Amino acid sequence: MARRHEGSGGEPASRGPGIFGSAAAAAAGVLLGQLLGGLPAAAATAAPAVALPGSSYPLVLDVDLTPNPVCSGPVRGRVQLYDPAAGKAEATVQWRVRAGQEQLAGGQVVMGGSVAAAEFHIPFDQVPASDTALQFDARVLPSSAGKEPGRYGKVWRDTVRRGCDPVRVASVGDSVVWGQGLDHDQKFPYLTGELLGRETGRGHQHMDYSISGAVLDAPELPAGNDDAACLRTREKQDPDGDGEMEFGEVTQHMPDVFCQLEQAGAQARAGGYGLDLVIVNGCINDLDPFFGIGVGITPGSRKLPEAVKRECSGVGAAAENPARHVPYFSGAKVGYGGRGMQAAIEKAHSLPGRPKVLVADFYYALSRSSSPIPVKTCTAPGVSGARLTACRGALGEVAERYEQYTHLANDAYRQAAAAANNASGDGPYAVAADGLFTRDNAVLAPHTKVWGTPFTDPAFPLRTRACPELSATPVQCLSAAVAHPDIDGARQYADGFLLNPSVRRWFGLAPGGPRALLNVPTEAQAGSPVRLSATVDGERPPGGYRYRWHFGDGTQLETGEATTTHVFDREGPYLPRLVMTGQDGRQVLTEAAETVAVG
Repeated sequence: MARRHEGSGGEPASRGPGIFGSAAAAAAGVLLGQLLGGLPAAAATAAPAVALPGSSYPLVLDVDLTPNPVCSGPVRGRVQLYDPAAGKAEATVQWRVRAGQEQLAGGQVVMGGSVAAAEFHIPFDQVPASDTALQFDARVLPSSAGKEPGRYGKVWRDTVRRGCDPVRVASVGDSVVWGQGLDHDQKFPYLTGELLGRETGRGHQHMDYSISGAVLDAPELPAGNDDAACLRTREKQDPDGDGEMEFGEVTQHMPDVFCQLEQAGAQARAGGYGLDLVIVNGCINDLDPFFGIGVGITPGSRKLPEAVKRECSGVGAAAENPARHVPYFSGAKVGYGGRGMQAAIEKAHSLPGRPKVLVADFYYALSRSSSPIPVKTCTAPGVSGARLTACRGALGEVAERYEQYTHLANDAYRQAAAAANNASGDGPYAVAADGLFTRDNAVLAPHTKVWGTPFTDPAFPLRTRACPELSATPVQCLSAAVAHPDIDGARQYADGFLLNPSVRRWFGLAPGGPRALLNVPTEAQAGSPVRLSATVDGERPPGGYRYRWHFGDGTQLETGEATTTHVFDREGPYLPRLVMTGQDGRQVLTEAAETVAVG
């Protein structure tokens, strides 16, 4: 029997009683404010009082372990601590590094400001042969005798091991790649490197240069697209100046993806290493996820296919940015036009090591499966007159426009990867890989895999202090995790990437099943059945397989047969994919050679 649904299967996660009560209504207000106007709508719907998570402090902001894995000699470490209150009091903070119950390193540092750093090393004879979990935490020491020290704050998790040739992964992009709301070891670029390191036996090292809010390309920042000039700019989200944004949770449009790639290359050259893989995304902020994609009133974004072609593909920009003076928070002010994803892919491949490049497809942030949200909208400052009328008139299109963006952007990514491969002198090196999300994984949908509130994610404690301190739009910054992949969503991204045939081939990983061909038409009519089938060497696949068909429009179907039919209900380019699961649980992914153009 076939099971057709839009979600990921199984029962919806338990949400407790009163999901559509006052707390959910407040969360919904935050969501629509986030998606439709930079948060003033949320302010109109008062959120329930939430105690600031002070027990998380002092926070371990970042840990650098170099080298890790280590081939010989000690691991040199640097821990950065964040605690504005301790900095104001110039308090002494005690920190420690543990492996299980054994303490490997520790010390004390005086907080002369919000951020303080300390260095340590782990002797080679204490470094285990295989991945071993480390925990980093800190507490404030009393200022006078007779008082007890504070409690240890939130734990930072990492691993350490011996090894001489780790899989080195660099990530660049916006809040999706950054992993808004997640701890560093929960983010999908880290998880992808971890899976590759485990399956190859090499271990992994992850360097993250992304930042929430980043545009793909800001054509005049720096002037003349001189990416090298980025290396002379110190961002406030990067307190140690290493190019990795320790405060990447704090939204900012710069550095753009090309500047991030410049930083990744500079760090690799300085460290004398080559990269194996670059994970990249971008362009959603260039055309404004709030008033552009959501309701289409940001100038230049009403016609979404043209806007995606301009920002994701780098084709069709006017000589002057029509959105340069919009009176609300929007990446379109700086990200209009400029270079597209193909140029970013080619720049990524030019980094030391000539790394492979994985473009992370977009997911369903909001969809028709999202629950209705009864809250006032279109109330952001600066939205009035014709813009206000357009905003209100477009509210019914919001979910469909987000779905349309997902399909168009992912098709632009696929075309950019194909064009980069065709122009390559050293063989194919790029792929647009998918997390196999469905419409039912969107915010407030039955099988959601994104954050539905702004105050339940692991990074909320950081935002409560860092957004007021560092952000020009602190309310928007505080709620930025809403509609981003949660812990399960990030894991689904990484698992989907490891199924990708190109990724498995690049890293010498055996396929999980036969090499199948997914047969689909290249054209179809909306509302008419389309036949899809899988073959192996022109024949039916061997018996014993289950088939999970992802049709590319946010729906999926599971069957026991190698053929099925599907009806697309909207126009668009859709790329079907198929996951075959054998009786031993091993899986293999195949995708159509071309998109289905549905008219």
